[in-house]
Amino acid sequence: MPEAIASSILGKIAQILVEPIGRQFEYIFCYNSNIDSLKREVEKLKNLRLGVQMSVDEGKRNLEIVGPDVEFWLKKVDEMREGAERIVQAKVEVEKGCLYGWCPNLRSRYSFSRKAKKMKMEVVELQTNSKFNRVTYPAPPVGIPSTGGFKGLESRISITEEVLRALGDDTISMIGIWGMGGVGKTTMVKEVAEKAKARNLFDEVVMAVVSQNPDLRKIQLELGDMLGLKYDEQNFLARAGRLCERLTNGNRILVILDDVWEIIDLKEVGIPLGADRKGCKVVLTSRLQRVCCDMGTQKDFKVQVLSEEEGWDLFKEMAGHSVDIVDLHPIAKKVAQECGGLPIALVTLGRALKNKEKHAWNDALQQLRRSSVTHIQGMHKKVYSSIELSYNYLETAQAKSLLLLCCLFPEDYDIWIEDLVRYVVGLRLFEDVETMAEARDRVYSVVDELRSCSLLLAGDEFFVKLHDVVRDVGIAIASKGEHLYLVRHDDKLEEWPEKERCEPCTAISLTSNSMHELPDGLDCPKLKLLQLASNSPSLNISEDFFGGMKDLTVIGFRDVCLKRLPPSLESLMKLRTLCLHSCDFSTNISIIGSLMTLEVLSFSNSDLEELPSEIGQLSKLKILDLRCNSIYGIKISAGVLSNLSKLEELYIGSVNWKTEEFRENASITELNSLSRLKALEILIDAEVLPRDFCFQRLMRFRIGMGHDLDDFPLYQFQNSLTFWGLEMSMILETNVNVLLKTTEILVFIKVKGMKNVLMELDVEGFEKLKELSIRKCDEVEYPIDAMDLVPDSAFVSLESIRLTHMHNLKEICNGNPPVGFLSRLQRLILWNLPAMKSLWWASIQPECLGNLRFLEIDHVKTIKSVFTESLVKGLVQLQELRIGGCDMEEIVAMEGGEDDKGAEKIEFPNLNILTLRELPNLRSFYPKSDIGAIPSLFNQKVILRSMERLRVSRLNKLVQIVDNEQMQTDSFHKIRILEVDNCEKLINIASSDLEKLEVWNCRSLEVVFDFKGLKVNQDQIKVFQLKELHISNCKMLEEIVTNQGEEMIDKIVFPQLTDLFLRDLENLSIFCYVNYDFEFPSLKKVTVIECPKMRTFCSGQLSAPKLTKVCTDYEGSGVWNGDLNSTIQHLSQKSLQKLEIKNSLASSPSIEDALNEEDA
Repeated sequence: MPEAIASSILGKIAQILVEPIGRQFEYIFCYNSNIDSLKREVEKLKNLRLGVQMSVDEGKRNLEIVGPDVEFWLKKVDEMREGAERIVQAKVEVEKGCLYGWCPNLRSRYSFSRKAKKMKMEVVELQTNSKFNRVTYPAPPVGIPSTGGFKGLESRISITEEVLRALGDDTISMIGIWGMGGVGKTTMVKEVAEKAKARNLFDEVVMAVVSQNPDLRKIQLELGDMLGLKYDEQNFLARAGRLCERLTNGNRILVILDDVWEIIDLKEVGIPLGADRKGCKVVLTSRLQRVCCDMGTQKDFKVQVLSEEEGWDLFKEMAGHSVDIVDLHPIAKKVAQECGGLPIALVTLGRALKNKEKHAWNDALQQLRRSSVTHIQGMHKKVYSSIELSYNYLETAQAKSLLLLCCLFPEDYDIWIEDLVRYVVGLRLFEDVETMAEARDRVYSVVDELRSCSLLLAGDEFFVKLHDVVRDVGIAIASKGEHLYLVRHDDKLEEWPEKERCEPCTAISLTSNSMHELPDGLDCPKLKLLQLASNSPSLNISEDFFGGMKDLTVIGFRDVCLKRLPPSLESLMKLRTLCLHSCDFSTNISIIGSLMTLEVLSFSNSDLEELPSEIGQLSKLKILDLRCNSIYGIKISAGVLSNLSKLEELYIGSVNWKTEEFRENASITELNSLSRLKALEILIDAEVLPRDFCFQRLMRFRIGMGHDLDDFPLYQFQNSLTFWGLEMSMILETNVNVLLKTTEILVFIKVKGMKNVLMELDVEGFEKLKELSIRKCDEVEYPIDAMDLVPDSAFVSLESIRLTHMHNLKEICNGNPPVGFLSRLQRLILWNLPAMKSLWWASIQPECLGNLRFLEIDHVKTIKSVFTESLVKGLVQLQELRIGGCDMEEIVAMEGGEDDKGAEKIEFPNLNILTLRELPNLRSFYPKSDIGAIPSLFNQKVILRSMERLRVSRLNKLVQIVDNEQMQTDSFHKIRILEVDNCEKLINIASSDLEKLEVWNCRSLEVVFDFKGLKVNQDQIKVFQLKELHISNCKMLEEIVTNQGEEMIDKIVFPQLTDLFLRDLENLSIFCYVNYDFEFPSLKKVTVIECPKMRTFCSGQLSAPKLTKVCTDYEGSGVWNGDLNSTIQHLSQKSLQKLEIKNSLASSPSIEDALNEEDA
């Protein structure tokens, strides 16, 4: 038994020891066969790789991408092949080294044989893994190409950020971006797409171009391609369903629709809306504002042209360094200005003129000034065609005609819409209108259409403006159609253009202050409109100047000195509109009475003393505008006005009406015979107040009655009544109150006997009244008395109230007015009301102030506060608040008792501008403040997240405006301009992202910037937005910047600061005591005046590469010693030397006087 056990053990030992030893010897004995076997398997692998590579190449030719498993396999195959080749090569080297096998190296054979066998196993495994389900895959959808960013174009960056913020709002699902062609809308949405993806606002961003003729199938395909979606369905609706399913698959997807011209049904395309959209949002771009509205966008952004500065920066980038050449620079600036900030024009012109010679630049400038844009390289293809597309898309011929009419005015000209109305009537552009009122309504409607298409620039209600490039393209369009325009607005134009150029024209518009004569012998048989502006005192009009213009229907002269009206004027038998504005008449103008076809005659703002009796012969006249500059009033003979039987509109300034003294003059009662008169502007002196005038047929009016009346603003027209210095009984006797139902502006000044407005004048409640102004009417206690029955419709349209200088006024409204009273009020101005007890009536509800946008309270000393906590909740639209000259201690008062903690938050969501002035007792904006070391004007409960501008002045108890911690919150993050003056106890101003900071006459101010509590990034602080810093007359100020916190700071950077102004700072020693490094990369202007203790600028390193001098007076003269620190040191030494000399020579007045003169 023991022998058997021993034998078994020995057998196991032998097996364990001998078998491995045998395997090791096998590597030596099978050396050649292992390597040969490896070579055979590698050859097989090479063939397999070749097949896979062919599949890879085929996929790449189809723009597919290689699967990651395939790439890994190919890489491993290549590595294996290289390893096998090294073994085979090593075998040859080994055999050479041992006499070709006669003296074998057993160790090397063992090693390579072992490697060969192991590698063969790996090769076989790779062969097994060579069968792939798929070698290549379709490439991912092509993304939206990068724009490269806006590179410092702040206007574009700010809109982009606003769009991104709106995209982050869960309540907004569709956004519109609109603006004129070529303004950069497409570039903007591409930038939005890139940033939205980078900031992880969306998982996918896709874009389709809609264009002028939308193809919904094409839109589906473009969106599908970018989403990697293949449509198996041929049916359009089925594809829409498939696309909708893809857009709502759970991913956050932004869909951009570019260049939308008309409303499209997004659901029909397959783009989800409303509750079905899930994570999908839409941004669209259009040239037409109405398209955004029609598409149901929830927030719209208008992209304007660039500012002159930004336009120059973009132009310079495109044109290259050549614009910096001394000879070219002024020309390049003018060329850029001619582009009017339109990016497509700036880019096109900049690239076209890059590296060109001076003559090319001069030629381009000349063509731009003469509106010949189509001859400049690239301008026709890109700029002209883009704007022409918008023109062609206009739906009506009337819109096209009106746009071309606007092109006749000078560049950057504010075109009075009333001029367009009068020209349209004369040219018969709108054949289907009969009255002046109809023509005016139509013109304003078409203007709105052109504005919404961005072909006219939005401006004042009564003016329009045309972009320079649009104007140039319009002139080019007109000249190739049925019209031919000759437009020259050049002060240096000395002679009338060549007769050959004038002959084919349908419209001529010229401006020149150097022209001396309007020649005769002109043959312009097609000319319909002639417009001329010239203030040349020597301008002479030849007798036969109008002789060859038989078809002329419109004449518009401005600023022309008319020494004589030529006899040939009588030959214009088709003339319908004659506008002689701001002209000087030193001649008899009775010849105008022979123009029997005249419908519009205007002498607006001209020097005219008398209206000739011959004007009464103009039986077709519809408009007569006599708002002239007359010292003593225009004389109008009796019977002239009453003969104008078809007159629809009469505008009269100061007139000498018929009185006992002037019995031959026209009487106001003559106007009663004008049965068609619908519009009247007139000033009536108290002495000639009419008792029997037929006011009731007027549809449009501006009437002033009383003493010392001022002319109405020329360019505004709303139905207005003004009463000045009259008794209320006299007003009622005129019967003018029949107009109150349609009055929009109502003004009372020094009216006696008036107690309130509502019951005494219009018991029905002034349904159309928009503006009410009452001044110096001391008998008024309550403008609106609701103690009597007040109709629900009372003042339903009132938008503005102005109450000033009334010593007995107690409240705006007495009693409890109807619910919703003054709910449309937008502006409220209260000045100098010493007896006012309360701003608001007892029953006021917060929603009554829901539309209030502007509130100004000045010298209303009796009120204790402006708002209560509950009223603040209704101020959702308040944009500007001005309070001054009051004794109040807080702006917002608590409604509870002393133990009440007050509201949790007081928020003014849209307050943009806040001015607090001359409030000596004001302690805080809202009284319940958090306990802190320094009391602040704004505590933690006040939220002003939209405020951009703050001015505080003469707040005697103000110690701190807001602390640093709160300034960094959303409550104040938008403030950009801060102006502080005459706050004698103010010791600190919190830092923020201000653009402009002005501080003066704050004698206790110790520091301007305290960076305590601010975030430090990489041991430095950046004051990002600050561009202007002005500090004056702050006696205690020793340094501008400090850090009283524990933050570790090495460097402080002011990236955008360009202007630093320091004046009358008697204790200022240095910009900052701490040894920080300062960088001012944009600083161009530093002014230091009367800062006697300032020895150097800062202790650390200082960089201000653009600064070249330090100004030492208000005229801008200054010194420079190589850098800012050295310059300040030099000024300090110079100041000390002068001071020493003055002190030592104080006993010599004459020398001291000489030194003072030297200083001056």
